[in-house]
Parts: sequence; structure tokens; C-alpha cells
Amino acid sequence: MKTSRTKAAAERVPRRWRTPPPLTRGSESLEGMEILREVGGEVGVLLWQAYRNVMFWSMSDAADRGQLFSADAGTRRRQEVADARVPERLSGALESVAVMLESPEGASGDAVAEACTAIGQWAEDEGYMNTALAYTQAAAVASPGRARLALAVGQLARRRAELARAETWFRHTIMIGRQTGDWESYSRAYIALGNMLVRRGNFPGAHRMHIKALRAARRKGMPEIQGMALHDLFTIAIETGRHEQAEEYARQAFRAYGPIHDSIPALAHDVAYYWMERGHFARSLDVFQALESHLSLPSARLILLASTARAAAGTGNRDVFRKAWTQVTRLSRDAEAQGVAPGCMLELALGAASLGEWDRAEQAADESYEGAVRQGQGKVRFRAEALLESIRNDRVAAGNLAAARSSSPKVDALASDFVRSLRGPLVEV
Repeated sequence: MKTSRTKAAAERVPRRWRTPPPLTRGSESLEGMEILREVGGEVGVLLWQAYRNVMFWSMSDAADRGQLFSADAGTRRRQEVADARVPERLSGALESVAVMLESPEGASGDAVAEACTAIGQWAEDEGYMNTALAYTQAAAVASPGRARLALAVGQLARRRAELARAETWFRHTIMIGRQTGDWESYSRAYIALGNMLVRRGNFPGAHRMHIKALRAARRKGMPEIQGMALHDLFTIAIETGRHEQAEEYARQAFRAYGPIHDSIPALAHDVAYYWMERGHFARSLDVFQALESHLSLPSARLILLASTARAAAGTGNRDVFRKAWTQVTRLSRDAEAQGVAPGCMLELALGAASLGEWDRAEQAADESYEGAVRQGQGKVRFRAEALLESIRNDRVAAGNLAAARSSSPKVDALASDFVRSLRGPLVEV
């Protein structure tokens, strides 16, 4: 015989997954005003009108859509587009909006969303990021059952530093993905939320988000998403001082990605840098040197060369250190690398200090400090200031800042896996 508790459990209706509606407006006073400001001219006006039309249509009840626009709205819009100097890439999308105006009751949400996505992509390519966000959002509103579109809104909002809007769209993605079975978008949204929590310093919350993404990716057989989640969990474990777990996450991320995945160079650098911070200089140097042919962007190359210099110094290899020193000091003047230059000069200073090259160490630490002050990089400034004080007052302590440690067999094995992988087909990042 069933107990009353068992009976109640059997009769309980499953709770529906719900989340508040996502934010569709930022600080603008008039909906779509950012399009007029950003694009301007006759094209800006046409895009603003089309955006307002799509949002009005999307947010209206299907039964009422036939009465939304005048009978000749589509014809007039086509004439306006013909009279304006509209870029060729926009013609097809604006024609789709004219079709919607002409027959709003029969318009397809997916077709409208595709037109909006095309306009959003054009805007992003042209550097009109507010317009890109507006139209990507319009696509998601026009076709509300597509988690991939909701995810794209969150990603663009995050890039525009509209963090509140981004968070609501990521949560909306999770809801839609769960309902429609789009587990890739679902998992990517959890990873995105986790990374937002990392930036706020909420590491327990970030860990939970990434674990949810990882579990979904494992259940649904998505190795790339597994690798992404594990890579981020590796970083979170480092930040929270769980070093054994960090090592395990790194190994699992490598296995999930596989040896030829595009993300292996980034993972390899992050893990090698962690080893360097832990004093495993020889193994980190092996990986850094294997990465040289994989990095082409000035900022990425500068970071790698600075890491190579410090790791080489930790092993006592003055020749490799001095060669990297020359390359770093030259590349640090590149305009595209200015954002990472203060941190890279700090790596040089730490390497020079470990070799007892005090003049070099002080010079690099000075440059790091001054660059960090100019760019408002508080963490780098603090570390450079502490190193300068040690160099000037207690050189023994400064030289011991990066004492070498022997690595474990597991570290050696993963380092060897990275080196073998990186010396295979080239993947530039």
C-alpha cells in the first residue's frame, strides 16, 4: 500500500523550467536609436525603420499581425530601398522585411530572423557593433525557439560590456536549449555565465556553471564543449588553490579536445604558464618552444616570448633568455601589443632576477610598472612594485622568487603530449 508521501510524489506535476524574459533595451531613450547614431544617413534610417518593424511584428500576437501595417507598406519600402544607396549585402535582407510588411500574417519568423541575422553580420563586419547587437536580438525575438540565436545575443551583449543584458540572454538560452534539445547552445550558455562569474570573483558559482556545462556535454557526446568546460575549470581550480584538481582538469581537457584541436595551443600555453608559476621551468620551456610556430598575433607572440624568457631563466639557460629578451623588448613597442606589454615586461624582470642580472631586472620592472600605471593594470602594477622593492632592498629574496622545482611524472607525461601535439599540423591562434 502506498504511503501518503509516495502518493503525493506520484501526483506531483513536474515543474516547468522558467526564467524572466531577457532584456531587450540598454540605456537608449528610443528603441533602435543606436542604429541612427552609428550608421547614419539614408541607410541608417532604413535600417532603423526595418528594426522597428521587425520588433513590432515579433512582439504582436499572430492573430493581430494582419492589421499591423498599411496595405502599401511593402511597396513603399521597396521604393525607399531602391532610391537609397544601399550596400549590396543588405538588399536581400531588406527585401525580406518588405515581404513581411506586405503580408505580415503569413510571414515566417525563421525567414525574418535570417534577414536580421544577415544585417547583423553586415553591421559587425563594418564595425557597427550596436547595430549588430540590435539586429541579432531582433532575429532572436522573431524566431524565439532557436537557442543559437539567443546565445548570439548574449555573446554580442557581453562584448559590448552590457553585462546585465548578456546574463539574461544566456539564461534565456539555457531555457530554450533545454526545451528544444539544443544542448550545444545550452552548454555554451552555462560556460558563458560561468566566465562572467569568474570576472566577478565568484569562483564557487563559476564552478557550478561549468560543471553543468560539462555534464551536459558528456551526456550528449560533445567533446569540444567538454574541452572548453574543463579548460575553464582548470583556471578556476588554480584561482582557488586546488592544484591537484587543476592538473587533473588539464589532463582531461587535453583528452577531450584531442591532439589536433584548434584550442590545443591555448590550452598548452595556459598549462605551461601554470607550471612555470609552480617552478616547473624545464617542462614549461619545452611547451613554450613547441608553441612558437603556432602564434601569429603580435600580442600572443609577445606573451609567449616573455613566458619563454622567464622559463629559460628558471632553467639557467642564459642564451635562450637573452635571445627572448631582445625579441620581447622589440615587439613590446608594437601598437597591437600594448595591452599585454606591462605584464610581459614583468615576466622579463622575474627571469632576469632569477639569473641575478639585476640591471636588466630593474630596467624591465621599471618599464612594467610605468606601463601598468598608464593602462590602469592594478595587479601588474602591484607585482612590479613589489619586485622593484626586492631588487633594491633584498636581492636574495628577489632571486628566490622563482626557485625551480622538480616536476612529477604526470606533469612530464602531459608536457610530452603537448609537445608531440604542437609539433604536428600547425594551428595558428
